[in-house]
Amino acid sequence: MNQPPSQSSDKLGSSKKEKPEVSIGAILGLSLFLGLMVGAAVDKSHILPVTLICAIIFYSNRHKISAQDTSTHTKRVTTPTPYYAWPKLNRFPVTISAVPYQPAIQQLAQETTPADSEETNGTNTRFFQALLVPVNDNPYDDNVIRVDIGDRTVGYLSYDQARSFRHKLDNHHIPNQITTCAAALIENDETQPGQTVHYGIKLDIELPE
Repeated sequence: MNQPPSQSSDKLGSSKKEKPEVSIGAILGLSLFLGLMVGAAVDKSHILPVTLICAIIFYSNRHKISAQDTSTHTKRVTTPTPYYAWPKLNRFPVTISAVPYQPAIQQLAQETTPADSEETNGTNTRFFQALLVPVNDNPYDDNVIRVDIGDRTVGYLSYDQARSFRHKLDNHHIPNQITTCAAALIENDETQPGQTVHYGIKLDIELPE
């Protein structure tokens, strides 16, 4: 009586079918290219021997080459892990020093659509997502925290703010991790007509005492 093949046999057969291989044409093409390169650099009589040797080596290792290529492709398409997002407070209690970064902030303000902003008490406020980036290569201060919005740096936490924020990261067991929070970009309401508008930035996070 004929018995159906076992599942292990099916899996083995399917794994053999799915095993990637480099095509013979690709092997011959690459081998010939290397042979021509050696012939041009040394002597034309070396073209055929070098081509044959390369073809034999590539053919013998075709499975390894295919596996490495597949592994590399898999790494390229891996989705990065999302950053930890701090819960929204809707209070924006932390103000950062943004004076040295006004040009970058002004560009952000110009790119903001009306839907991203609101007017409160005559002050125009724009909202973004900020990245809080620990900077660990500063030789003078190991508590530095950089604030980025998009691909622009818009300021740094002060010394005391950064130290408190590092404690916050430690308490959440995510030291040295990049995190996100909401950020409010606020126009300076004391700007006179004709003057360049200056902005301040507030972060929607709470820092421990």
